[in-house]
Amino acid sequence: MLQKRICIIDDDPIYKLITKKLIQKTKLYSETIEFNNGNEAIIYFEATSDLPDILLLDIEMPEMDGWEFLDEFCKLEKRINKESTVYIASSSIAIEDKLKAKEYKCVKEFLSKPINLDKLQKIAEQN
Repeated sequence: MLQKRICIIDDDPIYKLITKKLIQKTKLYSETIEFNNGNEAIIYFEATSDLPDILLLDIEMPEMDGWEFLDEFCKLEKRINKESTVYIASSSIAIEDKLKAKEYKCVKEFLSKPINLDKLQKIAEQN
């Protein structure tokens, strides 16, 4: 099985640390990159023209939140001509957020934090 590259975009350092450790445990991903907000990620993706296979995206972040990131990211995918699978990973329980996530073609699923080992393995298998 070809290993996927995964990206975590989240401003919570503890969540990122725990999630990275879980990703390493699965041994299903070849590389993990991380950003503190959507703006950092967009700048990096534009500079490298290289998108990861899977993104775990938080909604509530400083500078550029998850929704603003998705607006920019969808345009970027078209320009680079590569698609990534986005999973929104949020502690939000608002139904509006879950409905809004469905409006984005690149968003596969809305996940509740924290993400466990089982979920990371399912994500790897689905993509």
